[in-house]
Amino acid sequence: MSQKTIDINNANLQKISWLGKLIFPLFVIIALLFIFSPFTTIPAGHVGVASLFGKVDTNELPEGFHIINPLKKIQKIDCRNKELTLVDVGVPSQDQLTTEVDVTVKWRVDRNQAAEAVQDTGDVAALETVHLTPKLRSLIREAGKGIKNAEDFYQDEIQVSMQSRILEGLVNLSDKGILVEEVLLRRFDLPRMIVQGVEDKKRQKQLAERQIEELKRYTTEQEGKQVAAKAEKLAAIEEAEKRRELADAKAYEITAQAKAQAEAINIEGEALRKNPEILKLRAIEKWNGSVPRAMLGDNAIPLINLDDISKKNP
Repeated sequence: MSQKTIDINNANLQKISWLGKLIFPLFVIIALLFIFSPFTTIPAGHVGVASLFGKVDTNELPEGFHIINPLKKIQKIDCRNKELTLVDVGVPSQDQLTTEVDVTVKWRVDRNQAAEAVQDTGDVAALETVHLTPKLRSLIREAGKGIKNAEDFYQDEIQVSMQSRILEGLVNLSDKGILVEEVLLRRFDLPRMIVQGVEDKKRQKQLAERQIEELKRYTTEQEGKQVAAKAEKLAAIEEAEKRRELADAKAYEITAQAKAQAEAINIEGEALRKNPEILKLRAIEKWNGSVPRAMLGDNAIPLINLDDISKKNP
């Protein structure tokens, strides 16, 4: 083997040795990066809370990619909307009866106070168990103290008032990093005796409403009959007026005729008194040629029937 070949081999060995020395540290560095993770990614709707040996960093990490101290522990806090539902919560009213209520609270973690919340309670789940749930139960019972009777829970204005009072009380949890958006009262389970009473009252109310409707219908029918009777009466009066007017007109006609006849008789009588010859003339006009057989009276004289004489002496 020539000297040149030996030199080339030595050079290659030196390069391999140098590369080996370089790759090993790189491998160690890469391994350390994977082991200690000096970077993190905060997903949408979350914030990151870093802590180093138990000490919480008060500066939250926003959404996105971050390079961090590999010794720090990152807790990803979900700040999206959440729901907490409590079922069959006993709510006593002033009449010493207990009503069971289902309530739902819509809330979320304040991203600006996530670090303080973690420092105070440890995690988001603890926010519910330590602060939100006990406070909610207390406010529900407190709201029930203002209700006089258990059946009042069925009234819409009572339910709205309770929701408002509970929401106002939960707003104070904002200093704990809890933001309450809405309170919903979903169900009221009254004591059985109250439910029975409410149902009886409802049936009585429905019966009363039906009776009122029946009375209205009867009243309407009677008013209709009264209107019809009034219309018939007015029609009868109008018809009577027409008949009376016709009768008056007929009577007037008869009276006028009678007056005319009487006046004509008076005029004729006056004319006869003034002209007695007219009376004689009318008598002659009406004489049929017969002569009365006798005229009775104090000065009666026998009369001769000229017709009989003419028959005897033709």
